[in-house]
Amino acid sequence: MKRIRKLVCIVCAAALALSFAACRQTAPEDSISEDTAQSAEITPAPEVTPAPEEDVLPTPAPEGEEAEETHQNVLPAPENGSEAFRKAFEVNPVDAQYASDLENAGSVANIIAACNAASESWREQIDSVYAQILERGDDKTVEQVTEDQSHWINEQSNELQAIRDSVSEDDPLAAITVAESIMLYYRTRAIDLCAALYEIDGKLVFG
Repeated sequence: MKRIRKLVCIVCAAALALSFAACRQTAPEDSISEDTAQSAEITPAPEVTPAPEEDVLPTPAPEGEEAEETHQNVLPAPENGSEAFRKAFEVNPVDAQYASDLENAGSVANIIAACNAASESWREQIDSVYAQILERGDDKTVEQVTEDQSHWINEQSNELQAIRDSVSEDDPLAAITVAESIMLYYRTRAIDLCAALYEIDGKLVFG
């Protein structure tokens, strides 16, 4: 969330800079002659059209700081599974794509789109990994994972609604917070299933 708030601040700062530049172009009132003032009353000044949010790009990070903004500190690291699994999960393509999308996001809409795209990828990963566990796991593993998955599905609607209800409508970042929280919700379940699959044969397959 820290990374996302930083992006929003960059977008807002860029918009304020554009507004300030437009104001600087207006001549001081005291320097306008009487004839000029009369002409101004006859010919209204053209309206300034703000640049679309999508065209506002974030300021590049200073040289040497780019390495700090990777998905490994944008998103929480897995807390379950073996050390080998957690290391393998660090380079998963879904988190990498999400971090890249955030890096290139130039507007609030782009940030939300990045969260939604990651959510969809994690949902697909959940279905894929669950099917692999049913196919390759032993009876005990399959029974436990099936029970956990059934419970997760049954509680899904309530959990998603709780996420939406937890955010105040007065929060200017409400839409971003909800989108990111939903993405993390699916990511957490995917991590649980990926850890279970990794314990079966030491493999972590995406896509």
